[in-house]
Formats: sequence, structure tokens, C-alpha cells
Amino acid sequence: MPLFSSVFSHTKTFSYRISHFALIMTITGVIALPINNNVYAQAQKDAVEWIKQGRQLWQRNDISGAIAAYQQAARLEPKNSKILTSLGFLLTQQNNYSGAISALERATRLDNTNAKAFNALGFVYVKIKDYPNAINAYRRAISLDRQNIDAYNSIGFLLTQQKNYAEAAKIYRQAIAASPNDVKSYLNLGYVLKLSGDHEGAVAIYNQADKIAPFDADVLVALGGLFAEQNQNENALAKYKLALEVNPRHPQANLAIARVLQSQGNYADAITSLRRAATAKNISPNNLIDLQREIANLYIQQGSLSGAIVAYREIIEAEPEEAETYLALGKLLVTQQRVTEARKNLETAERLFNQQGNIDGLAQTRKVLSELK
Repeated sequence: MPLFSSVFSHTKTFSYRISHFALIMTITGVIALPINNNVYAQAQKDAVEWIKQGRQLWQRNDISGAIAAYQQAARLEPKNSKILTSLGFLLTQQNNYSGAISALERATRLDNTNAKAFNALGFVYVKIKDYPNAINAYRRAISLDRQNIDAYNSIGFLLTQQKNYAEAAKIYRQAIAASPNDVKSYLNLGYVLKLSGDHEGAVAIYNQADKIAPFDADVLVALGGLFAEQNQNENALAKYKLALEVNPRHPQANLAIARVLQSQGNYADAITSLRRAATAKNISPNNLIDLQREIANLYIQQGSLSGAIVAYREIIEAEPEEAETYLALGKLLVTQQRVTEARKNLETAERLFNQQGNIDGLAQTRKVLSELK
């Protein structure tokens, strides 16, 4: 049966011809461009509204809501590299790294001059431990923005992790050339030189940093570390104390002071110093973990296992995938005959060690588990 009755057959033929003519004119840009412009303008307007809403949600730390808003904006403007870059940043905050990479790679394909997208890609690749792609992304970001000091330092960090100290030093020197007053690059270069055995070079670089920023707590701690390595303990202590005058909660300064106090048998003051540093605002997870681990060690040396257990729990809260901490906590709980809690932590350690391919850690954990009643 025909789709339309014969009454409408002529109308149908006419409509087809008109539509066919309109299609041709659309392709040639004669008829439909004003319509498309109107549609596109409306889409842009709607996208702007979604972006505005997304930013507001982002500021309120409603990451899920912000992602949904930016996804709507991206649907309306699928070729907008900046929208996709923001979406990538947001997905990273939810640890959705595959989604973030997808969004950011699309952003870079749409605009290969989008330095922020390449920078964000580098960060995400670091999170998934894909270091070669991370370095490539950061190098691309630098090629687009020679003043992108974070990208230089990120590459240097990755090269240092790979023990490629010569290349790391090279990239840090490039960062210093790009921004001669950026103290962080001097500190990173000094650290790499120290690791490579170039003590004199490290001293020279740290002294340069001290001239640029004579009251920078990080620089003072770095200089103190050099003195400590040369067994010039009084000079080291003076630098650490000066750093604490600048920043009483400085993690490394408090850690260094605590070790001096520990060597003197003054565990109580050492723990107090570490706790003061651990309560600093905006402390990085790595610094917090280092401090809490030292606190746990001091409590164990004192025989105060309950204090060590609290410190280990603080580490796990900061980094839920610290397999070594679950193992250490499990062992302590075993000594206190808290078997159920111990088993739970040890099984978590076993799972994490297995995921990481850490054979030694896995063997240790299974040995403790096998000894549980």
C-alpha cells in the first residue's frame, strides 16, 4: 500500500521537488545558511549557559554536577577545544582517567595549540604511570608556552624518577633560563645534582636560590640538608630553625628537627614537632604521609602502639592505596590481638600488592595472614 493516498500524490511530488531543490541550495549555501547560523548561534548561547552553570558547580565543589554541565556544553559545541579541556580537568578530579584522556586528546586534536590541554594530558598520564606519554605531552606544552615552568619541572621529576639525572638536570636548567627567579627550579636542580653525586654543584645552585629568596623556607631546609650530610649539625640545625621561623608548620623542617630531637632521645618533642607540621593547611599527601610514618616510627620506638595505629590510619586516609601501610597496620593490630581488624587490613594489603605486582610485599602479607588464628 502506498504511503500516501492518491489524493496527495501531486502534493507529494511537488513537495519532493521543492525539498530536493532546497537540499541542493543548502549544499551550495544559498538557502539554509541563515537557518544554520541561527541554530548555531542558539547552540552557542545554550553552551555558554551550561558552561556558566558548570563553573558555579565547580566552585561549589560539586564535581559531578559540573561534569554533567560541561558534557551538555560539549554536546552543543562538540568542536570546542576549551570546553573539552575543562571537562578533562573535571574528570581527573573524579579519578576517571580514561574519560579525562579521551576528552583531552579530542581537545588537542581540535586545537593542536591548546597548551593547557597538553599540560593536563601530561598530568593524567602521570597518574596512570604512563611516563613516556606524559613526557611527550609536557614537551608539547612547553613548545607552545616556553614559560610553562610546571611542565619543565614535571618532566624533570619524571626523569629523576627514572634515575636519568643528566636529562633531568638539563630540563631544570632550561626552566631556570625561561624563568630565572623561579626558586622551585633551582631546588629541583640542586636535588638532582646531589643525587648524581655532584655535591659542589648542588651547593652552588642552592646558594643561588638563597640569593634570589633568602627567606624561603624550602631553600633554608635544602641548605640545612647539605650541612647535615657533611655532619655540620649545628649549621644544619640553625637553617632548620630559621625555616621554622619563616613557616612554623613547614613539613621538611619539622621532620628534620624531629630527627635531631629523636637522636637526643627527646621523643615527646619530636612527635610534637611532627604533629605541628602535619596539621598545616594545604599539606601535600606525600608530605603528610612522610610525617605520619615518622610519627608512627617514634611511637613504636616508645612502645606506644596505639599512637602508631592512629598515625597509620592517617596515612591510609590520605592515600587509600598505600599497601605497605595496610601491612604495617595489620601487624600492629595482630600484636594487640585485634584479629578481625588485622585480617581486614592484611587482606587489603594482599590485594594492593597483587595489583602492583609487588612479590616481596605479597609474600610478607600472606605469611602474616597464614599465622592468624
